[in-house]
Amino acid sequence: GGQGAGPAAEQAAAPGRRLRLPWPLGRRAAPPAAPPEAAAAAAAVPGRRGLPVGPVELVAALALVAGVVLRSWLPLGIGWAIAYGSRRLSRAEAKWAVLGLPGLVAVGALVWLWGRLSGHWGQPVPGGQVGPVIVAGFPVVVRVAAIASALFLVWRGARRTP
Repeated sequence: GGQGAGPAAEQAAAPGRRLRLPWPLGRRAAPPAAPPEAAAAAAAVPGRRGLPVGPVELVAALALVAGVVLRSWLPLGIGWAIAYGSRRLSRAEAKWAVLGLPGLVAVGALVWLWGRLSGHWGQPVPGGQVGPVIVAGFPVVVRVAAIASALFLVWRGARRTP
C-alpha cells in the first residue's frame, strides 16, 4: 500500500474483511437473545403477547359495567377507585377517567335540563318540578358516566407501554 492510503483503504484491501462505518451510518447492535423459555412461551401462542388491555384497567372497566348492569353503587365505586389507582395510566388520564368524563356527562345532563326548562328541546318541565326531574335522571347520568369511563379505560389501557 501507498503512504496516503490510510486505514479504511487497508481494511477494504484486506481479503475477507469488511469496511466498518461509524455508528450513525452502520448497523445497530443486535438485541440480546431471549432465553429459551421466553422463546418457547412466545411460540406457544402465535401472534399474541398477553392481554390486549392492561389487567387493572380491564378489571376497573368490568366493575363499572357490572355496576351499570346490576344498578349497584358498590361496583361503580370499586371500578372508579381501581381506575384512579392504575399505574399504566398517567395521573392526568386516571383523573380524567374518574372525574373528568363523569363531570362532562353531568354537564351534558345539566345542559339538557336547561334546554328542557327553556323550551328548546325535549318535553318541557312543568313549573316547580325541577327536583323530581333531576332525581329521575340521576341514575341514567351515573350509568352513562360509568360506561364512558369504562370505554376510556379500555381504550387507554390497550396502548403499549414502553
